[in-house]
Amino acid sequence: MTATATSDNTFIKSLLMFIRAHDQSSAWDSMPDEEVLAPYILSKEQRREIPLFGDPDPDILWRVEQYFNAIAMAIETRSGRAVAPIMKIHHEGWGRMILTAGKLVAVNSYMRELHRFGFDSIEEMSAKAQKLIDEGVATIEKYPDVAAA
Repeated sequence: MTATATSDNTFIKSLLMFIRAHDQSSAWDSMPDEEVLAPYILSKEQRREIPLFGDPDPDILWRVEQYFNAIAMAIETRSGRAVAPIMKIHHEGWGRMILTAGKLVAVNSYMRELHRFGFDSIEEMSAKAQKLIDEGVATIEKYPDVAAA
């Protein structure tokens, strides 16, 4: 994905905003988008090299959190409902991320092998996020009263 393509993608723009918001020294402000997103991109070979032993790296947990924050923001923007992420990860690297709107679980995403969280490309990351965004918006539209509660 080129720099122009990343700047045209609402999800990617939101993800970059969440990532850069945590940069206290402003070093990431001048960094190209692709470089900021680089930790999310891992080839299958790179993922296979990461051991599944021990607690997931805190940086990985942070990246997962920012990824789902950007998805939640996109759902909020499209649905007009506040969406809150809730993450529960077991120390062995599996768990669940849910995105709630009111009393409604708009997205329920089970994760495993969190030690190896990553995507083959920015396009794949964006496509998987878009699928979750569409799912969340559809669920809110199907149960608007529960999402408003």
